[in-house]
Amino acid sequence: MEKKLIKAWINPLAFIEVDEPWASRPPSEVTAEIILGYMCPTTSPDVKTLVEKYKEISVEEKRLNVVPAEERILEKLIWPLRHAKAAYMVGNNLGTISLCGIVAEMVTVLYFDISNILIGGDKLDEDKQKLLFGRRFEKLGQERRVKILRSFNIISEEMEDKLNQIRMIRRKYLHLWSQDHERLPKDAIEIFKMAESIVAEIIGQDIEDGYFKLNPAILKYLERKGAYEPED
Repeated sequence: MEKKLIKAWINPLAFIEVDEPWASRPPSEVTAEIILGYMCPTTSPDVKTLVEKYKEISVEEKRLNVVPAEERILEKLIWPLRHAKAAYMVGNNLGTISLCGIVAEMVTVLYFDISNILIGGDKLDEDKQKLLFGRRFEKLGQERRVKILRSFNIISEEMEDKLNQIRMIRRKYLHLWSQDHERLPKDAIEIFKMAESIVAEIIGQDIEDGYFKLNPAILKYLERKGAYEPED
């Protein structure tokens, strides 16, 4: 029987320097450079490369300059975007795309939450959502969420297009085995740009008379959460 050879990567998930029982270094000798080396299996971990990749993805259409320090906004929108940016720096493009997809879903839920939709003069509470949509808005698929927001004129056509583009980019890489990765880095940059822009839009980043002007609906949300008090 003819023998054949294949190329293989031995222990692709192992952090050899610290994994027992073959750890080559005690914890005190594990440096930041060694950790970066483990985090960058497909790209160089040197400072020059990391800085260059940061600059590659820092091409936002509308950069987030000021955001409310409200726990849920930070946890669901801001820190995932920061992690998405860091993921691109270390070559984790799929991580960038996944996180941006999560942010887009959170944005749709937040839009619904702050919009105070009324039907027949009554607020669209959870029971009415189930009657109208079949389940709570939060538990719907993203495609349907976007259609509902647009049908109530809560989001613009441009916002609808960005949300759909993010969903489609995320879907092809995270759900389709047949999707190749030739455009993966470019798509990671593009989806990040769109994700940051939709967060900037829902929060508000306009400047008026030297002050940042936030979305009035977000101010009401912050007031409801006890994170905002008007000046006397």
